[in-house]
Amino acid sequence: MSEMSFLDHLVEFRMRVIRSLIGVLVGFALVYHFSEQLYNFLLQPLCRTFNDRCPVVYSGVAEPFLVYLKVGFVGGLFLAIPWIFYQLWMFISPGLHGNEKKWVVPFVFIASFMFMAGSLLGYFFIFPFAFQFFASQAMAPISPMLSMSDYFSFASGLLFAFGFLFEIPVFVVLLNFIGLLSAKTLWKTWRYALAGIFILSAIVTPADPYTMMMVGVPLSLLYMAALVICSLSENFRKKPA
Repeated sequence: MSEMSFLDHLVEFRMRVIRSLIGVLVGFALVYHFSEQLYNFLLQPLCRTFNDRCPVVYSGVAEPFLVYLKVGFVGGLFLAIPWIFYQLWMFISPGLHGNEKKWVVPFVFIASFMFMAGSLLGYFFIFPFAFQFFASQAMAPISPMLSMSDYFSFASGLLFAFGFLFEIPVFVVLLNFIGLLSAKTLWKTWRYALAGIFILSAIVTPADPYTMMMVGVPLSLLYMAALVICSLSENFRKKPA
Protein backbone atom coordinates (compact mmCIF):
# COMPACT_ATOMS: atom_id res chain seq x y z
CA MET A 1 0.00 0.00 0.00
CA SER A 2 1.32 3.44 -0.94
CA GLU A 3 1.32 6.24 1.62
CA MET A 4 -0.58 9.40 0.71
CA SER A 5 -0.51 12.73 2.50
CA PHE A 6 -3.66 14.55 3.59
CA LEU A 7 -3.22 16.97 0.67
CA ASP A 8 -2.88 14.03 -1.72
CA HIS A 9 -6.17 12.66 -0.40
CA LEU A 10 -7.89 16.01 -0.95
CA VAL A 11 -6.59 16.22 -4.52
CA GLU A 12 -7.68 12.65 -5.17
CA PHE A 13 -11.09 13.31 -3.63
CA ARG A 14 -11.60 16.40 -5.78
CA MET A 15 -10.67 14.48 -8.92
CA ARG A 16 -13.13 11.68 -8.10
CA VAL A 17 -15.91 14.19 -7.40
CA ILE A 18 -15.26 15.98 -10.69
CA ARG A 19 -15.29 12.71 -12.62
CA SER A 20 -18.52 11.69 -10.88
CA LEU A 21 -20.10 15.01 -11.86
CA ILE A 22 -18.97 14.53 -15.46
CA GLY A 23 -20.66 11.12 -15.39
CA VAL A 24 -23.88 12.72 -14.11
CA LEU A 25 -23.72 15.35 -16.87
CA VAL A 26 -23.28 12.63 -19.49
CA GLY A 27 -26.26 10.80 -17.98
CA PHE A 28 -28.24 14.04 -18.05
CA ALA A 29 -27.46 14.49 -21.76
CA LEU A 30 -28.70 10.95 -22.43
CA VAL A 31 -31.96 11.08 -20.47
CA TYR A 32 -33.08 14.71 -20.69
CA HIS A 33 -34.93 14.03 -23.94
CA PHE A 34 -37.09 11.54 -22.01
CA SER A 35 -37.73 13.80 -19.01
CA GLU A 36 -41.46 14.15 -19.69
CA GLN A 37 -41.93 10.39 -19.94
CA LEU A 38 -39.88 9.85 -16.78
CA TYR A 39 -41.96 12.39 -14.89
CA ASN A 40 -45.17 10.70 -16.07
CA PHE A 41 -43.75 7.38 -14.89
CA LEU A 42 -43.02 8.95 -11.51
CA LEU A 43 -46.61 10.17 -11.36
CA GLN A 44 -48.21 6.74 -11.76
CA PRO A 45 -48.39 5.73 -8.05
CA LEU A 46 -50.04 9.06 -7.27
CA CYS A 47 -52.47 8.76 -10.18
CA ARG A 48 -53.56 5.28 -9.09
CA THR A 49 -54.23 6.65 -5.60
CA PHE A 50 -56.76 9.08 -7.11
CA ASN A 51 -58.28 6.59 -9.58
CA ASP A 52 -56.12 7.67 -12.53
CA ARG A 53 -56.82 11.35 -11.91
CA CYS A 54 -53.52 13.12 -11.30
CA PRO A 55 -54.11 16.27 -9.22
CA VAL A 56 -50.87 17.91 -10.31
CA VAL A 57 -50.70 21.49 -11.58
CA TYR A 58 -48.07 24.14 -12.16
CA SER A 59 -48.28 27.73 -10.99
CA GLY A 60 -45.16 29.27 -12.52
CA VAL A 61 -44.58 29.96 -16.21
CA ALA A 62 -41.20 28.21 -16.22
CA GLU A 63 -42.10 25.47 -13.71
CA PRO A 64 -42.55 22.60 -16.24
CA PHE A 65 -39.24 23.47 -17.91
CA LEU A 66 -37.38 23.64 -14.58
CA VAL A 67 -38.98 20.42 -13.32
CA TYR A 68 -38.01 18.56 -16.48
CA LEU A 69 -34.45 19.85 -16.05
CA LYS A 70 -34.43 18.40 -12.52
CA VAL A 71 -35.88 15.14 -13.83
CA GLY A 72 -33.05 14.96 -16.38
CA PHE A 73 -30.47 15.62 -13.69
CA VAL A 74 -31.89 12.99 -11.32
CA GLY A 75 -32.23 10.52 -14.20
CA GLY A 76 -28.63 11.20 -15.13
CA LEU A 77 -27.62 10.63 -11.52
CA PHE A 78 -29.35 7.25 -11.48
CA LEU A 79 -27.75 6.35 -14.81
CA ALA A 80 -24.32 7.33 -13.46
CA ILE A 81 -24.65 5.37 -10.20
CA PRO A 82 -22.23 2.58 -11.30
CA TRP A 83 -19.70 5.21 -12.41
CA ILE A 84 -20.02 7.05 -9.08
CA PHE A 85 -19.45 3.85 -7.10
CA TYR A 86 -16.47 3.08 -9.31
CA GLN A 87 -15.00 6.49 -8.44
CA LEU A 88 -15.61 5.79 -4.76
CA TRP A 89 -13.74 2.50 -5.04
CA MET A 90 -10.85 4.16 -6.86
CA PHE A 91 -10.66 6.77 -4.09
CA ILE A 92 -10.19 4.13 -1.38
CA SER A 93 -8.15 1.70 -3.50
CA PRO A 94 -4.73 3.22 -2.62
CA GLY A 95 -5.30 1.96 0.93
CA LEU A 96 -6.00 -1.60 -0.22
CA HIS A 97 -3.66 -4.50 -0.79
CA GLY A 98 -3.08 -5.72 -4.32
CA ASN A 99 -5.35 -8.76 -4.00
CA GLU A 100 -8.13 -6.59 -2.52
CA LYS A 101 -8.21 -4.13 -5.40
CA LYS A 102 -9.53 -6.80 -7.76
CA TRP A 103 -12.95 -6.66 -6.02
CA VAL A 104 -13.83 -3.44 -7.84
CA VAL A 105 -16.29 -5.10 -10.25
CA PRO A 106 -18.26 -7.00 -7.55
CA PHE A 107 -18.40 -3.85 -5.41
CA VAL A 108 -19.65 -1.62 -8.23
CA PHE A 109 -22.21 -4.20 -9.36
CA ILE A 110 -23.56 -5.00 -5.88
CA ALA A 111 -23.63 -1.36 -4.72
CA SER A 112 -25.42 -0.27 -7.89
CA PHE A 113 -27.86 -3.19 -7.70
CA MET A 114 -28.70 -2.48 -4.06
CA PHE A 115 -29.28 1.22 -4.74
CA MET A 116 -31.62 0.45 -7.63
CA ALA A 117 -33.35 -2.31 -5.65
CA GLY A 118 -34.05 0.08 -2.77
CA SER A 119 -35.40 2.75 -5.13
CA LEU A 120 -37.61 0.25 -6.98
CA LEU A 121 -38.92 -1.13 -3.69
CA GLY A 122 -39.87 2.40 -2.73
CA TYR A 123 -41.52 3.13 -6.06
CA PHE A 124 -43.54 -0.07 -6.48
CA PHE A 125 -44.38 -0.98 -2.89
CA ILE A 126 -43.99 2.03 -0.61
CA PHE A 127 -45.20 4.89 -2.81
CA PRO A 128 -48.78 3.56 -3.12
CA PHE A 129 -49.12 3.19 0.66
CA ALA A 130 -47.45 6.55 1.27
CA PHE A 131 -49.78 8.43 -1.06
CA GLN A 132 -52.86 6.65 0.30
CA PHE A 133 -51.81 7.56 3.82
CA PHE A 134 -51.16 11.22 3.05
CA ALA A 135 -54.30 11.54 0.93
CA SER A 136 -56.38 10.14 3.77
CA GLN A 137 -55.27 13.00 6.02
CA ALA A 138 -57.25 15.54 3.97
CA MET A 139 -60.98 14.84 4.17
CA ALA A 140 -63.78 16.47 2.15
CA PRO A 141 -64.34 19.26 1.27
CA ILE A 142 -60.55 19.59 0.94
CA SER A 143 -59.29 18.45 -2.47
CA PRO A 144 -55.65 17.91 -3.48
CA MET A 145 -53.83 20.23 -5.87
CA LEU A 146 -50.12 19.46 -5.96
CA SER A 147 -47.50 21.46 -7.82
CA MET A 148 -45.20 19.71 -10.27
CA SER A 149 -42.15 20.88 -8.37
CA ASP A 150 -43.37 19.85 -4.90
CA TYR A 151 -44.39 16.40 -6.08
CA PHE A 152 -41.08 15.81 -7.84
CA SER A 153 -39.08 16.93 -4.81
CA PHE A 154 -41.08 14.61 -2.55
CA ALA A 155 -40.97 11.59 -4.88
CA SER A 156 -37.30 11.91 -5.84
CA GLY A 157 -36.37 12.42 -2.19
CA LEU A 158 -38.08 9.15 -1.30
CA LEU A 159 -36.35 7.32 -4.15
CA PHE A 160 -32.93 8.45 -2.95
CA ALA A 161 -33.80 7.71 0.68
CA PHE A 162 -34.72 4.10 -0.13
CA GLY A 163 -31.71 3.74 -2.40
CA PHE A 164 -29.29 4.92 0.29
CA LEU A 165 -30.99 2.80 2.97
CA PHE A 166 -30.18 -0.30 0.93
CA GLU A 167 -26.55 0.79 0.73
CA ILE A 168 -26.15 0.27 4.49
CA PRO A 169 -25.19 -3.46 4.23
CA VAL A 170 -22.87 -2.72 1.31
CA PHE A 171 -20.95 -0.04 3.19
CA VAL A 172 -20.80 -2.17 6.33
CA VAL A 173 -19.00 -4.83 4.29
CA LEU A 174 -16.81 -2.16 2.67
CA LEU A 175 -15.78 -0.67 6.03
CA ASN A 176 -14.94 -4.14 7.27
CA PHE A 177 -13.03 -4.86 4.08
CA ILE A 178 -10.78 -1.82 4.48
CA GLY A 179 -10.24 -2.54 8.18
CA LEU A 180 -12.28 0.25 9.80
CA LEU A 181 -14.88 -2.09 11.34
CA SER A 182 -14.17 -5.57 12.65
CA ALA A 183 -16.70 -8.37 12.49
CA LYS A 184 -16.39 -8.73 16.26
CA THR A 185 -17.47 -5.12 16.78
CA LEU A 186 -20.32 -5.47 14.32
CA TRP A 187 -21.67 -8.57 16.05
CA LYS A 188 -21.50 -6.81 19.42
CA THR A 189 -23.63 -3.92 18.16
CA TRP A 190 -26.08 -5.72 15.85
CA ARG A 191 -29.09 -5.08 18.12
CA TYR A 192 -28.46 -1.34 18.09
CA ALA A 193 -27.93 -1.42 14.33
CA LEU A 194 -31.25 -3.19 13.74
CA ALA A 195 -33.00 -0.70 16.03
CA GLY A 196 -31.44 2.11 13.99
CA ILE A 197 -32.59 0.48 10.75
CA PHE A 198 -36.20 0.35 11.93
CA ILE A 199 -35.99 3.95 13.14
CA LEU A 200 -34.72 5.04 9.73
CA SER A 201 -37.43 2.94 8.07
CA ALA A 202 -40.07 4.68 10.19
CA ILE A 203 -38.67 8.08 9.20
CA VAL A 204 -38.76 7.49 5.43
CA THR A 205 -42.12 5.69 5.36
CA PRO A 206 -45.60 6.92 6.35
CA ALA A 207 -46.68 6.43 9.93
CA ASP A 208 -48.07 2.94 9.71
CA PRO A 209 -46.36 -0.28 10.86
CA TYR A 210 -46.97 -2.22 7.65
CA THR A 211 -44.88 -0.04 5.33
CA MET A 212 -42.20 0.33 7.99
CA MET A 213 -41.95 -3.46 8.20
CA MET A 214 -41.80 -3.71 4.39
CA VAL A 215 -38.58 -1.71 4.49
CA GLY A 216 -37.18 -2.66 7.90
CA VAL A 217 -37.44 -6.45 7.65
CA PRO A 218 -35.62 -6.99 4.32
CA LEU A 219 -33.05 -4.36 5.27
CA SER A 220 -32.43 -6.09 8.61
CA LEU A 221 -31.99 -9.44 6.86
CA LEU A 222 -29.54 -7.84 4.44
CA TYR A 223 -27.64 -6.30 7.36
CA MET A 224 -27.35 -9.67 9.11
CA ALA A 225 -26.19 -11.23 5.85
CA ALA A 226 -23.56 -8.48 5.64
CA LEU A 227 -22.29 -9.44 9.11
CA VAL A 228 -21.97 -13.06 8.02
CA ILE A 229 -20.05 -11.96 4.93
CA CYS A 230 -17.75 -9.82 7.11
CA SER A 231 -16.99 -12.78 9.38
CA LEU A 232 -16.30 -15.12 6.46
CA SER A 233 -14.18 -12.47 4.74
CA GLU A 234 -12.05 -11.89 7.85
CA ASN A 235 -11.48 -15.62 8.32
CA PHE A 236 -10.49 -15.94 4.66
CA ARG A 237 -8.06 -12.99 4.85
CA LYS A 238 -6.44 -14.41 8.02
CA LYS A 239 -5.57 -17.67 6.30
CA PRO A 240 -1.91 -17.90 5.26
CA ALA A 241 -1.32 -17.41 1.56
